[in-house]
Amino acid sequence: MTLLDPTRFDGMTEAEILRRIGALLATAIMRSGHLRAKQEGERPARGDRPAPRVEAHQLIADPLERKIADYLRITGAAGPAELKRALGVRGRTLSRALARLRSGGLCEVAGRTRAARYRLRRDFTQN
Repeated sequence: MTLLDPTRFDGMTEAEILRRIGALLATAIMRSGHLRAKQEGERPARGDRPAPRVEAHQLIADPLERKIADYLRITGAAGPAELKRALGVRGRTLSRALARLRSGGLCEVAGRTRAARYRLRRDFTQN
């Protein structure tokens, strides 16, 4: 009998064939190291790949606030007039969105009124 003998499963039931295929697959997975037997007290393995990095601006649910955060991430800092022109939103809408970003701790402002510059926070250790 060769390894590729198509008639070697002829005398077996379908359940026996599936059981053998399952056993072969389990052996292959165990040998690959991607699945280990869980030992007592051992923490489950997280896999070989590190968890994907998620930036703070990707967690923002509101579309306008996410646009503002993306713009500030790319430009570094921007004033209200620049944000208004770049994003095409009204001033009051923009100021409300910026206030929500500030209150959420994602954005900070330097200066006042027309000289104000908004930028994304990089350090979240004080949260």
